Amino acid sequence: MNLDKTIKLGLIRWRFVTLIWLLFAFPAITQADFPDSGFWSFQIENDLFGSSDDRYYTSGFQVSFATTETPPAYLQAVSEALPFYKQGEVNIYGLTLGQNMFTPEDTDRSGLVVDDRPYAGWLYLETGIAHADEMQSGQQVINGFLITLGVVGPASLAEQTQNSFHDLINADKPRGWDHQIENELGLNVRYVRKKRYLIEQNTGRQFELSRHSGIVLGNVYTYIAAGAMLRWGSQLENDIGPPSIAPGFTGMPPFRPNPTINWYLYAGFEGRLMGRNIFLDGNTFRDSHSVNKEALVGDLQFGFAFHVRNVRVAFSHTIRSKEFEGQTESARYGAINLTFYTG
Repeated sequence: MNLDKTIKLGLIRWRFVTLIWLLFAFPAITQADFPDSGFWSFQIENDLFGSSDDRYYTSGFQVSFATTETPPAYLQAVSEALPFYKQGEVNIYGLTLGQNMFTPEDTDRSGLVVDDRPYAGWLYLETGIAHADEMQSGQQVINGFLITLGVVGPASLAEQTQNSFHDLINADKPRGWDHQIENELGLNVRYVRKKRYLIEQNTGRQFELSRHSGIVLGNVYTYIAAGAMLRWGSQLENDIGPPSIAPGFTGMPPFRPNPTINWYLYAGFEGRLMGRNIFLDGNTFRDSHSVNKEALVGDLQFGFAFHVRNVRVAFSHTIRSKEFEGQTESARYGAINLTFYTG
């Protein structure tokens, strides 16, 4: 490939990224009352924390900003128009930038691995709104609506990100990125609902059982999900748990800052009935590498979190069931989340 062609391809990729930024960032930054304080959250998920090899869902990163101040009018209007969406006393509004990458099990082959997961990347921006009831008698209901817009394919820059990281740690680079799924703009909308039940103990500790459900529609993901989470620790009313990268469990950046140390252990499961997964089904409007996906996928997650004053740190491990026919074993990955409040 000559230099001129390389430069042109680079410009095309960055135009995709710039378009995504403009479509999502402009409505937010032009809000006259856009907050200058809130919660910044950094989430890293990587199979390096769960296995020794790059395979399947190999890495994800997202940075989010969330606030409990008044959300933009356009998001408020959309949530009010949704059926079954319940308005609450607490408003939560957020923006997220993220990138995910997927590889087959065999990353040493430069040719197309027909019966293994396609190489794929996903670069996206997400905006969303949530409403929560004030907790009464140890119970709380939370509703959330999110819009995600991004790009899959070479324009996601997943190949460059992974290769740069492998250069940093002096590891071999996956050799099959030439066969990744093609460029495609992706749009997803997601509705989630969660209900919490808090139980006080005489020891000063608390149990919390929560159940959640949701539906996702779009050309990247289409599925329905349901699951539950159990937490045990101190002052659980101060947050609902750290966020995860979708598809996954329902958590949020905001928590209630407190001068004492709050901590908890948590474990949960989520099942998803998959209608579409572009990272397995391949491109929507053109031919690309694909495999036959499993209709039912489940996640088991367990972890530990603590927060003191305006900082929360969480560690988790997720075991995901087989997602496509021919997958040799379940996927395992770990996550680290850092969230802090600026105000």
